[in-house]
Amino acid sequence: MDVLIIGLGKLGLLRFDLLKKNKNINNIYLFDYNINNIKIKKNKKVQIIRKLNNISNLNISCAFVCVPTFVATKYVSFLLKNQINVFCEKPPATKHIDLIKIKKLLNKNKRVNLTYGFNHRYHESVHCIKKIINSKKLGEILWIRGRYGKPIDSNYLDGWRGNFNKSGGGILIDQGIHMIDLFLHFIGKFNVIKSILSNNYIKKNIEDNAFIIFKNSKNQTASLHSTLTLWRHLFSIEIFFTKGYLILNGLKTPSRKYGRSIIKYSKNLKKPPLILWGKKIIKKFNNDKSFINETENFIKNIRNKKTNRKSIDEAIAVMKIIKEIYSQNKNIFKK
Repeated sequence: MDVLIIGLGKLGLLRFDLLKKNKNINNIYLFDYNINNIKIKKNKKVQIIRKLNNISNLNISCAFVCVPTFVATKYVSFLLKNQINVFCEKPPATKHIDLIKIKKLLNKNKRVNLTYGFNHRYHESVHCIKKIINSKKLGEILWIRGRYGKPIDSNYLDGWRGNFNKSGGGILIDQGIHMIDLFLHFIGKFNVIKSILSNNYIKKNIEDNAFIIFKNSKNQTASLHSTLTLWRHLFSIEIFFTKGYLILNGLKTPSRKYGRSIIKYSKNLKKPPLILWGKKIIKKFNNDKSFINETENFIKNIRNKKTNRKSIDEAIAVMKIIKEIYSQNKNIFKK
């Protein structure tokens, strides 16, 4: 099949490298307003598009949208109207309502796939956690604590991520959105959300820290700290069950700054409230195949003519939560 990539920033180039190696891809078309300043090795299978208005003349099966958040829904809408399968990087939109409009458009094009890029679900460590949760060998989840952060740098503030109108928010929608998606993946929908956002350090109209507590209908709770003011890159998920615990520290990413992914878990051999921990099991994950697996799964669905209607609902669920959190903290988003 032929594929189009819109946006050749960090993630656009990452998808480009993966697609070049995919045996199911024939031609790759590239579109970026800044294409003249991007070094691309062109050949017969790699072609640059200067305008998108004649896209219907090309035999494009799918497109990867790798653009800043504020223009993502514009390109997704355009591609869906042209009956082209779409993969869009996160964040899916700056506003929850924009995704509602996308879903209505998708429902009119039932043969077209739309997938949003929450690649953390595709990490081998996350697959391992989900498998343990589903096995019930540690019992039911009591609570989850997630921490995800990095130190601020000038590139963040000077780029589109540091602009509320272009990003939709700060570190929560940029990075913490992954952790919220994983919480939903692990324990489902929340009916109580309490949050505090702050921008005490960068003093701009985006948050540099987000502290959030969630609760679902089963009284399972989760807490999240998403931060831009951390002295080191950190990714951590702690899950405590009725019969044990599980801790994931580190995350293999293209930046290689979050360390190796290591899971440690153990089962309580006694009947609560007594505790006697059994053997601690340690699993280490040295490679990041999340982007590869995510890309290949998207291509596979198209080749098998399998439509994906779950991804848009998951994206809407995440954005609905973010909307609620930002609504609770309107005071820091002063224009």
